[in-house]
Amino acid sequence: MISMKSKITKVLLNYFFLNPGESLFVNEISRKLDLDKRNLVKKLKELEEEGIMLSETRGNQKIYSINRLYPLYEEYRKIVFKTIGIESKLKRILKQVPGIEKVYLFGSYAKDAMEVHSDIDLLVIGDHKIMDLQKEVSKLQKEIGREINVVNMDRKEFEDRKKKKDSFVETIFKEKNIEVI
Repeated sequence: MISMKSKITKVLLNYFFLNPGESLFVNEISRKLDLDKRNLVKKLKELEEEGIMLSETRGNQKIYSINRLYPLYEEYRKIVFKTIGIESKLKRILKQVPGIEKVYLFGSYAKDAMEVHSDIDLLVIGDHKIMDLQKEVSKLQKEIGREINVVNMDRKEFEDRKKKKDSFVETIFKEKNIEVI
C-alpha cells in the first residue's frame, strides 16, 4: 500500500500520473520538481518496490517512469488527481477568483487521453476578471509543467450558446468532462 503522507510521494505521483509517458533520470526529476536528491532516491526505490514506478538502467544511471500496468494504477491516479492533483489544485485556486460560477475540465484530460504534449482544457463560466483568473492559472501551469487552455464565458454567453446549440459548447457536454466547481 502506497502511503500518501510524504510530500515527495505526492509530488512524484502527481507529476507522473499527469505525464504518464515521461521517463526521467533522478537528476532531471530532482531539478524539475525541486526535490532533494537523497530523499528522492529513497522514495523512488520504495515506489519501485511497491510496483507503481519502473526503472531502467542506462549506463550508470537509472531512468524512472510510472508503471501503467500496475494493478491499482487507475485507482491511485483517480485518488491523486482528486485529492492532491490538478483537479484539487484547480478547485483551490479558482475558488480564490471572485465571480467564477462553474468550471469544467474537458478535452484529452477529461477523456483520459493525454499525450506528452497535451494541454489541459478548461471552461470557466462567470463574471470573473480574466486577468485575475489568468494570474492564478499561470502559477499552476508553472507548477504542473502543462499549458492550461482557458475558455472564458459569462453566464449569458454560455446560456445563449447552449440555447443555440453551439457546436463547441455541445461537444464539451456531449463528451466526457469533469465539473471542478
